[in-house]
Amino acid sequence: MVTHHQILIIGGGTAGIMTATQLLKKDKNLNIGILEPSEKHYYQPAWTLVAGGAYKFKNTWRFMADLIPKKTTWIKDYAFVIDPEKNSVTTESNNVITYDYLVIAPGLIMAPELIEGLPEAIDKGVACSIYIDPEYVWSSIRNFKGKNAVFTQPTTPIKCGGAPQKIAYLTADYFKRKKLQNTVNITFATPGSVIFGVEPIKKT
Repeated sequence: MVTHHQILIIGGGTAGIMTATQLLKKDKNLNIGILEPSEKHYYQPAWTLVAGGAYKFKNTWRFMADLIPKKTTWIKDYAFVIDPEKNSVTTESNNVITYDYLVIAPGLIMAPELIEGLPEAIDKGVACSIYIDPEYVWSSIRNFKGKNAVFTQPTTPIKCGGAPQKIAYLTADYFKRKKLQNTVNITFATPGSVIFGVEPIKKT
């Protein structure tokens, strides 16, 4: 089965949905397909707040059916192969979708196994990530008894450049409110020479 769309968007996350919405504002007659397998949409920028105890996890997701623009075609499948020569995408279920224009916004998949020792540290309960389980991060912060709390800023591009700092600041504030600041050593490890690269922000 071959289906054709003027514009095919791979990914129904915030980027894909906003792109479709903006295009339809320009021309409501566009034939747009959105290739997205998930039934739920998670607003992950709020997960930092969940991890810091400032927001409820249940408020960070919506049903995809309520967010996909009504004038688009929602294709509940995974992109498997892109063939730019034929302007086509083959899905995981072996359907072929052709397009005039392709927008690629699939998001990222967490792969802690790519860092040696990280899965074992997570399983042991001494490491956690706001993008794997923000509620567990908040539980870890609440149950922290002292000593060293280390927050890391990776060298690679990440979903939100400010997230590692935000959770560090939220955690430090929680420790201060609980009068634990004298029993905790907080380390923010960054690969750069400065936390902020913009001069006026850096000074502040």
